[in-house]
Amino acid sequence: MFVQLLLFTPSLILTLLFFLYGFNQYFMLNAARSYLIPTLPEHSNVRPTVSIQLPIYNERYVIRRLVAACAVMAEAYGKEKASILLLDDSDDDTVLEVDKVVAEYKQKHFQIEVLRRECRNGFKAGALQAALKITKEEFITIFDADFIPSADFLNCTLPYFNRNECLGIVQGRWSHLNQDYNLLTQAISHAIDVHFLIEQPGRYSAGLFQNFNGSGGVLRKKAVLEAGGWQEDTLAEDLDLSYRLQMVGYRILYLRDILCPGEIPPTVPSFKKQQGRWACGSLRTARKLLPDILRDRKLTWKLRLQAFIHLTSYILHPMMLLAFILLCVQTLYGRQNDIHLTSLIQLGFSQEAIRVTGALAIQYLAWELLIVMIVICAAAPWASALIVLKSQNQSILRNLSSLVILFLIGYGVSLSNTIEAGKALLTNRNWAFARTPKYATARDNGDWKTKNYQTSLDFVWVLELAIVIFGGITIGFSIHHSNFGILLFLLPYTASYAFVCFLTVIQSRKGRVS
Repeated sequence: MFVQLLLFTPSLILTLLFFLYGFNQYFMLNAARSYLIPTLPEHSNVRPTVSIQLPIYNERYVIRRLVAACAVMAEAYGKEKASILLLDDSDDDTVLEVDKVVAEYKQKHFQIEVLRRECRNGFKAGALQAALKITKEEFITIFDADFIPSADFLNCTLPYFNRNECLGIVQGRWSHLNQDYNLLTQAISHAIDVHFLIEQPGRYSAGLFQNFNGSGGVLRKKAVLEAGGWQEDTLAEDLDLSYRLQMVGYRILYLRDILCPGEIPPTVPSFKKQQGRWACGSLRTARKLLPDILRDRKLTWKLRLQAFIHLTSYILHPMMLLAFILLCVQTLYGRQNDIHLTSLIQLGFSQEAIRVTGALAIQYLAWELLIVMIVICAAAPWASALIVLKSQNQSILRNLSSLVILFLIGYGVSLSNTIEAGKALLTNRNWAFARTPKYATARDNGDWKTKNYQTSLDFVWVLELAIVIFGGITIGFSIHHSNFGILLFLLPYTASYAFVCFLTVIQSRKGRVS
């Protein structure tokens, strides 16, 4: 009985937390329906100066493509008003390519320069802060190396700042350069679309805290300075600055129809690296900012609750892992101690029988209720994905394979993200910024295999393999005892860890880690 209670209590807590985050997804779905595309201000001859800042670290495959697109954008806005600054922290032959590209565009009379630091202190945040100190322009627009901004991006975003002095950031919507490269990129594109077509417009429509996504946005330099600049104590400098900027009174505008095409990681190891950085960074930001936000009585309870949910969203991965482990333990232990409703009939409804079985019967009913709540919560992200597909006139049937892959990686990375969450919440160390490899992939021909910057194999795959074995043992035990209902949960989640573990080993390569 004690062990049953010991298993039931954390399961109840987890379910209530899952329900909180799952219900919030339904809230976002409803809020996103109210999103209205802000009207572009009337044409004005006033064109403020803007610095196009491009953080770079070992990006030999995409640097020329990036600068070419930014040059077209600067020319469309006005060469005399837009400058390009490459924040180059590279330590490989990307340096030579950058110098060559900069020389070419200087000959074409573009305002283009390179900022290099002696060391990579603070990683991307450190580079942006170093650039902020020398920036003379009124506005800053940032694009990661794997993006290709459209020619009219500045013309479609900067006019909004002329109308509102309290506007600190304008964020565009990420779209995809290589969505159809393979099933993995298709799957990841659905997750990105959920964020940019439901969560971002939902937060904007509901008047909640927004976030700058680190690329594809424009920032008012004055607002950045007043918020304390770029700080390097988290790996999510964009999320960190977004909240600090809003806490000093500035707002963020999200433009759903201004597209910023970017590259999706084409392999599981690179996707795990990206997700791990986001998990560690967002939870470190939560640890840094949430105490002040939750204590701020000037903010409504709704704003504070939503800030909590937003900043701690990656805590779902440790919860998913713990839920899986609890499910396995409960299955292995509880088979001999479980009680079904039919047991009440067999024992009779005497007072003695009720006293003997009452507690276990109540617990059994509670487990059934928890399962129903889990199903409702688990359906929320998939409802979002299906709605996003329909909103883009995409066939759900044709995307069924990529939706299955999305499920597998969505749950399969929970172990690696749990490790990153632990780094954020349980240590005070400033962890290294693990860049996501960019390969300029365009076709499904496996060309990433011949390129540098591939992710090396680390120890996490061993832990993933152990989880797979644990799940397999539990599945075998369930089948042996004819406990087939639990397989509806055990089989897909064990398959998720197996899928991620297998591709991690297959797609990781030995060699230099960049």
